[in-house]
Amino acid sequence: MRKHLALKVGLLLSLIFFLVAVFGWDLLSDMRHLQQEAAVVEKSNHQSHDLHAIEMGVYRNIKVVNDFLITGDHRAENVFYQYQQQLVKMIEQYETTYQDSSLSDLMQSVKNIKGIAEKVFVLPFATENMEGPIFIDEIATEAKQAVEHLTRKHHALDAEVNRAMQMMAGLRMDMRQETVALMLVLLLSLSFLAYFIYNQMVYPLVQMKKAVQRVGEGNFEVHCAVISEDEIGELARAFNTMGEALQEREQKLNQVRSLAAHQEKMNALAVMSASLAHEVGNPLASVGMLLHMAKRKLEQQDTQAVALHLDSAAKETERMEFIIQTVLDFGRHEFDVRFHAFDVRPVISDAVKLGQMPPQHKRIAIHISEGSHIPMVYASSSMLMQVFMNVIHNACHACRESGEVHIHTVQQDGYVMIDVCDTGHGIEQAMRESIFNPSVTTKEKGEGTGFGLAISKELMDAMHGTLSLLEHTKKGACFRISVPMSKQGKDVS
Repeated sequence: MRKHLALKVGLLLSLIFFLVAVFGWDLLSDMRHLQQEAAVVEKSNHQSHDLHAIEMGVYRNIKVVNDFLITGDHRAENVFYQYQQQLVKMIEQYETTYQDSSLSDLMQSVKNIKGIAEKVFVLPFATENMEGPIFIDEIATEAKQAVEHLTRKHHALDAEVNRAMQMMAGLRMDMRQETVALMLVLLLSLSFLAYFIYNQMVYPLVQMKKAVQRVGEGNFEVHCAVISEDEIGELARAFNTMGEALQEREQKLNQVRSLAAHQEKMNALAVMSASLAHEVGNPLASVGMLLHMAKRKLEQQDTQAVALHLDSAAKETERMEFIIQTVLDFGRHEFDVRFHAFDVRPVISDAVKLGQMPPQHKRIAIHISEGSHIPMVYASSSMLMQVFMNVIHNACHACRESGEVHIHTVQQDGYVMIDVCDTGHGIEQAMRESIFNPSVTTKEKGEGTGFGLAISKELMDAMHGTLSLLEHTKKGACFRISVPMSKQGKDVS
C-alpha cells in the first residue's frame, strides 16, 4: 500500500504525542500526589497550631485559679468562666473543623478542672484555707492528663508531617527524573522527526531544485532519484517524465531547426554556385597550364623545372580541394549538435571566406579585429558556422559591391561577443523590432527568404547564446553574437 507523506508525518507525531502523554501522565500524577502531601503538611501545621492554642487555654485557666488562691480576688471567677467558655469553644471548633472526635477525653478533663475550680471559688478563706493546695493538686493532675493527650496528638501530627515530607522529597526526585526523561524523549523524538523531514522532504526538494536549474540551463538528461512511494516520489517521477518529454521535444526542435537551416544553406549555395565555377576554374586553368609546361620541360629533360611545375600544380589542386570541401561542409544537411570547447577564430575565418565567394562580394573589404586573450567557447561549431555565415552574408549584401564589414571579437561577462558591423544602407526603425521574425527581410523581392536571421536566432538560443541588433549605429547595421565561454569542468570533445 502506498504510504502518503502526510500519513508518515502523522504517525510520527502520534508516536511523539503518545510518549509525551505517557511521561506527562506520570508526571501529572506525581504532581497531584505532591499537592496532596503538601495539603497534609499544611493541615497538620494548622492542627498543631490549634492544639497549641488549646494547651495554652488550659494553662491559662489553671493560672486564674492559682491567682485566686493567692489574692482571694473573686473577680478571678468571672475571668475563669470566660476563659473556660473560650477553651470549650476552641475544642468544639477543632472537632468540627478537622472532623476529629478524639478530644473527648480532653473535654472531660476540662470539665473536671471546671468542677474543681468551682469548689475553690466557694472556699470561705481562699488565701488561708488548707483545702486550696489539695484542689490545686487535683487541677494539676487533670491538666497533666489533658496536656499528655495534647502531646500525643502533637506526636501523631509530627509523624504525619514527617511522612508527608519524606513522600514529598521522593516525589520531587521522581518528578525531576521524569522531567529529564521527558526532555530526552522530546529531544530524541524531535531530532528524529527533523531528520525524517529533511531526508524525506527537504533534501529531495533541494536536489529537485538543482535539477530544475540544470534543466533551465538546457540539460534535459537530468533525473531525480525516486527514494519513496509518497508525494515526493510521485513529484520526482513526474519531473523525470517532464525531462524526458522536454528532451524528446528538444530533439524534434533540433530536427526542424536542422531542416530550416539546411534550406537556408541551400539558398546560400544557390547564390554561390556561379562564383564556385570561377573559384575552381582559375586554379583548374593554372593546373592545366602548369602540366603543359611540365610536359615541355620533361621533353627537354629539365627535371628540376618539371618538379617545380608539378609542385605548383599540386598546390593549386589542394586549393581547389579546400574550396570544394568548404562548400561541401557548409552544405552538409546534418548538424554536429554536440557542444564542445573550441576556438571561435577559425570558424569566423572560414565564414568570411564563404561570405566573399560570390562575385558581388569580392570588392567588399572585411576587417577582423580581436581583443586580447580570447577564450575558447562552448557551443556547436557547425551551428555557429551557420550563424556567422548568415550574418556575414547579410552584411556583405547590404554593402552593394562597395563598403566595409568590420568583425570585432571580445570577451565580456562569461561570453565571447562577436560584433559584425557593415557600412550598408542599414535597417529602418520600424523594422528593427521584427527583424528576427520569420519572413521579414530588408532585401529586395527574390533576393532573400526572410528566414536567415530567424533561424540564426533559434540556433543561438539552442546554444544558450544570443543574437541581437545593436542600436545607435552611425551607419549601416551592427549585429552582436554572444557565445558562452568554455567553463572548467565541461566535457571537451
